Order: sequence, then structure tokens, then C-alpha cells
Amino acid sequence: MYARPVDAGRIGRMPADRRRRLVEVAAAEFATAGFENASLNNIISQCGMSKSSFYYLFASKSDLFGFVVRELMDSGAAEIAIPAPEEFAGHDFWRLLEEFFWELVRASQQHEAFLTLGRMFYSDTPDAAKATVTEVWAGVRAWVEEVLRVGRRSGVVRDDLPEALQYSLTFRILQVFDEWAVAHFDDFAPAELHALADAQFATIRRLLGV
Repeated sequence: MYARPVDAGRIGRMPADRRRRLVEVAAAEFATAGFENASLNNIISQCGMSKSSFYYLFASKSDLFGFVVRELMDSGAAEIAIPAPEEFAGHDFWRLLEEFFWELVRASQQHEAFLTLGRMFYSDTPDAAKATVTEVWAGVRAWVEEVLRVGRRSGVVRDDLPEALQYSLTFRILQVFDEWAVAHFDDFAPAELHALADAQFATIRRLLGV
């Protein structure tokens, strides 16, 4: 479960267009300025809100940050379905995983919310504001671990490393790949980003494949 703002019920009663505007403005502010430098005054002003209206909904900037992360996650989930790990079972493991990987790549290039979310994830954010991000990463890691278990049982993922070590190594590499791609996204043309993603997947397969 993702952390929700203190006044989630009140937020739920916001008109859809105002809620969408708040998410867009706050996400852009957090992604470009970072958490510490993000200005609540800028966000409130651009959304046409008063400070009293804002604090009626959110107790703090940390609450707003968590709310925006969750909204972007929900938006992303609407764009792409995450398969159950068992769907990769069998000798088609790598082919099926590559197909899903490219679905993620296409979605991330077509929907700006994915890039914005990535920039928020890797911003210099105090621990107090990272509860939602931490929960998201925990969910991603659990999914990755189960996919690797399926691959090991299917005989297509190497099993010469202890499971816990392999899971930690793989997850950390995926995080490094993702963080680097987010940081350098604007430096590459679309074709170059495609080639980079291809090389990243090939690296993971060389590392893990039998």
C-alpha cells in the first residue's frame, strides 16, 4: 500500500480538473527544483489556491510529495499492466521478459509522467518525504525477486550465486540503469535512448542468463 496524505478524504472531493492541475504543477516543481528547493508558494499560486485551501488538504510539503508520487504511479499503472511473475515461467522466460521490458520503454517515452516520476524518485529528498517512494521501491523489488525465482526454477537464470545476493545485485543494477537514464534523458535522441535500453537489457541477460 502507498502512503496517503493526512486529508485523503478531502482530496478525494476535489474536482477532477483541479486535482489534475495540482498534480501537474507540483510534479513539475518537485522534478525540476528538487524537494528542498520546491516552492509551495509557486505551486499554490499556479494552481489558483489560497494557503488556507492548501493546508486544508495537506499537512506539509512531504504530504504533497507523497500524494503526487502516488497519483503518478496510479497514472502509470493505467498505461501498462504488470504481469504476474509466474507468467514468465518456462523456456520463453527471456523472450517474454524482453517483450515486457520494451512495453515499459515505450510507455516511458510516450508518457511524460514516467520521466517526471523518475526525477522525483532520484531527487535529493529528505527521509521524511520519501515514505511513499520507499514503499514503491519495496514493491518493485519484491516483484523483481519473484521474477528471478521463476527464472531460476525454469532453469534459465543462473543459480550459482546465493538467491539473496543475486536479488540485491540485480535490483541495484536496475536502479543504477534507471537513475542514469533519467539523469541523461535529455542528452539522447529517441533512437539513442532505444539503443541504450537495448544494451541495458542485454547486460542484464548476460549477467543472469544460463
